[in-house]
Amino acid sequence: MSQQGSLFDFEPPPKNTDRLFFAVLPDGAAIARIRALTAELKAQHGMTGRPIADAKLHATLCVLGDFPGLPDTLIARASQAAMLVASSTQPFKVRFDKAQTFVNRARNRPYVLTGTEGVAGIVDLYRSLAMTLLKVGIAGNPSSYTPHVTLLYDDVTAAPQFVSPVEWTVREFALLRSHIGQSLPYEVLARWSF
Repeated sequence: MSQQGSLFDFEPPPKNTDRLFFAVLPDGAAIARIRALTAELKAQHGMTGRPIADAKLHATLCVLGDFPGLPDTLIARASQAAMLVASSTQPFKVRFDKAQTFVNRARNRPYVLTGTEGVAGIVDLYRSLAMTLLKVGIAGNPSSYTPHVTLLYDDVTAAPQFVSPVEWTVREFALLRSHIGQSLPYEVLARWSF
């Protein structure tokens, strides 16, 4: 009898359960302002999407990827890069003063806050972090970056409009863990202050 395996004798690859990314988190006053502004804009545009929960409001910096569990070696290298970036960064103000739909898919599109010159500090932080991650062997973050805070997802497409600014002083960034496909809050794995 042959010991040859069949095409059906294989293990499927493990399912990705965790998304890891760096982000800037708004402070309490900015969260309250985002909540009020989201309600106002949602009513103005006739949107029906559910606002992003306060605990999930963030501006993504660099994305490490999706994984079947936590990749400890990658987290250690990414943490080393984050420490280097934080040690050479000063606190800065960020100001989001524009709302718009990102038209990146047919349905359920992100409605976001973006900014003009008020987001220069966060762009600089992104570039520094992406470059430092690359130096420790973690690639994958694009050269173009649009800082934004997602307010909700909706089928309505709203044209860009200026809004009363949401601003706060950025004094840290965090490494977040998102549980893919689950409605759980993000888990803060580490924070780096500056």
